[in-house]
Amino acid sequence: RSAKEVIDMALPKIAEELIEFQKRKELTDTQIAFESHFSVEAIHQIKAGEMTPTPEEAQRLTTYLASKR
Repeated sequence: RSAKEVIDMALPKIAEELIEFQKRKELTDTQIAFESHFSVEAIHQIKAGEMTPTPEEAQRLTTYLASKR
């Protein structure tokens, strides 16, 4: 598989992890956006599957989620 195919497969997982993290920590989209340095709109769009983060954004978000476990 190409790197793009792997990233494309992982993106829905990022959205799922973000939603689960948000429920577990009882955080709002605004709180997550502030802490992760993403816009609130980007957090909404990622969770809704309306935005595909770049590989760099996906890495930043994964790193943020890992740091808050």
